[in-house]
Amino acid sequence: MPVAVYLHLPYCRRLCPYCDFFKKVPRTGDLARIWGLILSELSALRERESSASDEEITSVYFGGGTPSLHSAEQLASLLNGVSKLGSVQGKEVTLEANPGTLGLAGLKELREAGITRLSLGAQSFSERKLQLLYRDHAADETRETVRNARAAGFTNLSMDLIFGLPGETTAEWRNDLEQALACEPEHVSLYNLEYHEQTPYGRWLEQGVLEPLEQDFEAELYLFTHELLERHGYEHYEVSNFARPGFRSVHNQVYWEGKPYIGVGPSAHSFDGVARRYANVADVHEYERRILAGESPVDREWQNGEREQWEEWISVRLRRKEGVMWSDCHTAWGGIKARELWDAATGLPRHLREVTDGVFRLTVEGWFVENEVLGRVYEKV
Repeated sequence: MPVAVYLHLPYCRRLCPYCDFFKKVPRTGDLARIWGLILSELSALRERESSASDEEITSVYFGGGTPSLHSAEQLASLLNGVSKLGSVQGKEVTLEANPGTLGLAGLKELREAGITRLSLGAQSFSERKLQLLYRDHAADETRETVRNARAAGFTNLSMDLIFGLPGETTAEWRNDLEQALACEPEHVSLYNLEYHEQTPYGRWLEQGVLEPLEQDFEAELYLFTHELLERHGYEHYEVSNFARPGFRSVHNQVYWEGKPYIGVGPSAHSFDGVARRYANVADVHEYERRILAGESPVDREWQNGEREQWEEWISVRLRRKEGVMWSDCHTAWGGIKARELWDAATGLPRHLREVTDGVFRLTVEGWFVENEVLGRVYEKV
């Protein structure tokens, strides 16, 4: 079965206080060191994991961290390492990049290295919000990076935006969206600010330093975003993602369709597409020790039980615009479970779901309270 490959490059110039991904600020030599270690893991991967042997590669994603801190030469060599697992020719190859980390020359080098898609961490065009998020770039740097990316030949650009910050107003968020639309990205990823326990934002919330927005107001901002972006030709194809026709994220759809993927680098996760999951150690020093010793960097491995597989099967499909198809559910889980799911779906409030004989999907209102909806569905199936 085709697999997607994710490479986790964990270094950032600055640690954003809301982010709960595994990341570090690099010291001298760290970027070169982690590049060499991930390259070594790729070399050993084919022997270690039968799922990585002679597979078709659907997509490659350089995530982090801030992968754009690495040189084009380093990224090209990593992509060459992935190509030993399967051909990457003509495939979507995404690089996460922060504004201000790449100039025109560097972007041209990335194109030559095989990067086909940029995911730009703009987050906001409001200087107030950028400061509150502790971002190390200004709005003008985002615009400049977009101009340079186009000049370098990039025709597939995604832009990340965050809403729901303390003190945010409708006008401030509208301006963010209008400024993003002026950049004409092919894809927009939208994130509602979350306060994760192990982050500074989580602690500041608990201490009363930050006051979150009311959920009803956040819902208004979410619905406003849906209406505005759809009006400008973007398809709201997943809970948090919008795309111009033909520009859905190939890589992220692998996750939402429950297909297999291989994660490389410290803290990276992998999935065989059925039940087996495993995760690399989330510690740079231990990761280095294991790689240099010729040991597997896998720190945890587990099998999802049938109930977990069933709930996950439902949840990832309800994230998508297409929702759950009756025929797919019947084929994968049988008639009894399909009928249980449809009974649970019809029991939901009408404004949260759309149900026919063939399809069960969530409305935009349902997407915003997806976790609550899923909880109610799970109780019935």
